[in-house]
Parts: sequence; structure tokens; C-alpha cells
Amino acid sequence: MKSVSRIAVGVALAVGAVGQAAFAAEEGTTALPTLLIKGEVVSLDASDPAGKLLTVKDRYGFETPIYLTQDAHVMKGGETFDLANLGTGMPVEVEYNFDINTAKRHAVNVKVIVPAEAAPAVPAPVEAPAASPAEPAAAVDVMAPPAEPAAAPETVDQPAASPSETPAPAAQ
Repeated sequence: MKSVSRIAVGVALAVGAVGQAAFAAEEGTTALPTLLIKGEVVSLDASDPAGKLLTVKDRYGFETPIYLTQDAHVMKGGETFDLANLGTGMPVEVEYNFDINTAKRHAVNVKVIVPAEAAPAVPAPVEAPAASPAEPAAAVDVMAPPAEPAAAPETVDQPAASPSETPAPAAQ
């Protein structure tokens, strides 16, 4: 009886150890996918104890809250950017991970978009395209005599036979 209980305890410990090792390996190797959102800053809330909360509105008007951790890189034009200078309405691209356990988005990189150079206020004059020579029409010899119209097929004007005048089929 002692040997059966020792075997049962040994099997239980072995299964538990294998299960823990598998769980630890799965937990360590699972990488969260990095997602991207482009939009404009709606707000930056530093009052949340979990971290600074950046809210970004995308082109469809949907507002997405994203937590900024100490590891998040905030860049503008290739240089680091201070979050204190991040204002409402600024265009941004945020790379983030979505944690399914907490249902929160955590920023990896925040890129403040530098607006392109403004176009000149007065558009440059547009030159008219050079006139291209007209396509020549089909070659016509002006010295040749005019062509005769094509002759219509000759038709004989015969009145149609009335049904009473049609010959009857010959009887056999």
C-alpha cells in the first residue's frame, strides 16, 4: 500500500513540474504583437497611477486610450521629444502592444509627425502646353477627278403577284 501511494505522489509531482515548466516556457516566449495607430492627440492624462494615459483619435473619429510607460520612446523628427510639449491636436503615430490579460494598450514608440513644408500661398503660373500639330486627315488628292458614286445593284420593278394570280401547283 505504501508503494502505491509513493507512486501516486511521484506521478502527481512529475505532472505538476512538467505543467509548470510548460507554462513558464509559454509565458516567456509569447511576444505581444505590435500594433500601429495614426491620428491626433486628444488628451494626455498624468493623474492615472498606472501611468500616463495618451488618448489618440484616428481618422474615423474613434478615440483610443494608450498607456505610456517609462520604456516608451517619444520621438519627433528623429530626436527625443518631451511629453510636456505634447499638445492637443498634434498628429502622432503610436506603436503599442495590447495586453489581453489587462485589456490595456501599452505604448512602445510614439512618433510626433512633423508637418510637411507648407505649399506656397500663390501657385506658380502654369504654362500652356505647346500646340501639337493636328493629325493629318486621310490623304486626298485634290488634282484627281471626283470619284463616281458606287453603282446601286440593278433591280427590276415588277409588281408583286397577287395571291389569285399565283399558279396552282401541278397535280400529279
